[in-house]
Amino acid sequence: MSAEARPGLRERNRARTYAEITEAALDLFTRQGFDATTVDEVAAAAGISAATFFRYFATKEDVLFTDESASAAELVAAVAGRSDRSRSSVRALAEPVVAFAESIPGPTSPNGRRLTELVMTTPSLASRSLRIRLHWDRDVAAQLASEDGLASPELRHTVVASVAVSCLTSGLRHWPDSSPRTLASLVEEAFEHATR
Repeated sequence: MSAEARPGLRERNRARTYAEITEAALDLFTRQGFDATTVDEVAAAAGISAATFFRYFATKEDVLFTDESASAAELVAAVAGRSDRSRSSVRALAEPVVAFAESIPGPTSPNGRRLTELVMTTPSLASRSLRIRLHWDRDVAAQLASEDGLASPELRHTVVASVAVSCLTSGLRHWPDSSPRTLASLVEEAFEHATR
């Protein structure tokens, strides 16, 4: 086997193991609850050692959360690329935030709704969810300020960013109970309520 073929196989094996760990964790979290499930149980269900689990995830929380810096960067990129850059308003952010909702890792996957429900209904995960939300708020406000030629956000940037992110998180909160609606349609509806 050539050296070029090995990394491809290695990456495929790594992706398969990652998916197996995630699936095992979601099954256990759903059946037993997040707090009652141990890393050792997840590892056993995935057919790996706990040490292997920690090569993929620093904590069991990390199974449920995407990289928060990457998600914030994707949201900011959507806001920066919006068609209506003439305004820094809640209404102008509806299009990019709805597009971001369509691209969040998970919602289009079979486990997306289940993962979101776990995150939104497990009290011990609330602080992690809030941290991600605040990261989104801060970075979107900074983008809006930058578009206005400012080094830091003013109150108006912070308010617009916060309301837009609230529309996103409101959609996420209601999505598990809104079958068969899509996350994007819920976020779009949230913007309609916010801009009336």
